[in-house]
Amino acid sequence: MRPLIFLLFLLSCSTWLLSQSAPFTVNLDVPLVTVDFTVKNSTGKLITDLNRYDFEVLDNGEPRDIQNFSPTRTPYNVLLLLDCSGSTRDRLNLLISALARFADQLRTQDKAAVAVFGEKVDVVMDWSTDKTKAINIPDSPMCSGTNFYDALEWTEKKLHTASGRRGVLVFTDGRESNAARKSIIEDGLKLRRVVPPLEDRAFMNTLKGAKESDAPFYFVAVDTDINPGKAYGGPIPDLQQFRARMEMLAKETGGDIVYPKTPAEVVPLFLQIGRELGFSYSLTFTPPRTRDIKPHKFEIRVRGQDDYSVQQSRSTYTTN
Repeated sequence: MRPLIFLLFLLSCSTWLLSQSAPFTVNLDVPLVTVDFTVKNSTGKLITDLNRYDFEVLDNGEPRDIQNFSPTRTPYNVLLLLDCSGSTRDRLNLLISALARFADQLRTQDKAAVAVFGEKVDVVMDWSTDKTKAINIPDSPMCSGTNFYDALEWTEKKLHTASGRRGVLVFTDGRESNAARKSIIEDGLKLRRVVPPLEDRAFMNTLKGAKESDAPFYFVAVDTDINPGKAYGGPIPDLQQFRARMEMLAKETGGDIVYPKTPAEVVPLFLQIGRELGFSYSLTFTPPRTRDIKPHKFEIRVRGQDDYSVQQSRSTYTTN
């Protein structure tokens, strides 16, 4: 009889324990917070080789454990800006071939827009995922000059019409018709030379806007002092200053620059653009168990890298 009584006692205790623990189990079900983000170094270059242990999450100043982490591929938007001025006409076939090769690198979810510039900017294809559209570069009076700075400033505004990750790919020789110049004496001759970038106020304003656009600028530079064309492109000192402007734009925005002589030489840059613009990190963490209705602000940091900056898809959440 005693074994039976003891068994009934155990069953009753188990039933009581289950009834007491049930509410606690329900309270454990807290939704995870998910966030996508990218990391850049001090020069704006995207960092793509980090792992979960390189990051920490601070939620209202309190550390949270990272539950899940993974690199991920994301759609992106790229604006292609083509120089149609007279100084680049003999390289037009190279530019068109390079453009076709770039289109081959785009995925179905990526969007592209194409514009040409000379004295003005003309959109030949607005944001689209259709990679089969024919691109015709006009032969018009607007291509007679080169307002390079104005074209870049137009680009900075155009980027705001696209949501998500954005980048710019410019095909140009970098020459600006109205670049600041100064008089110098060389071999007894008085000459007008293009000033260095830091002395060109209009260029520095353009550079400031490019940096604020939060988009990398990539350049396929033709007819520079490094890869000159067949036709005379101007004095070497001027070509060096135009190249210095493109290099500064690329560096300060986290982009890059190449000086191709054949279309095949631009392919590595196109692959790089796809890797960088189409890449991000994703992580999840568990928020505290609370009924606090106030928004929580959280921050992702890279451990031991104070010069790295993190761009988050979201920085707040609520618990209900």
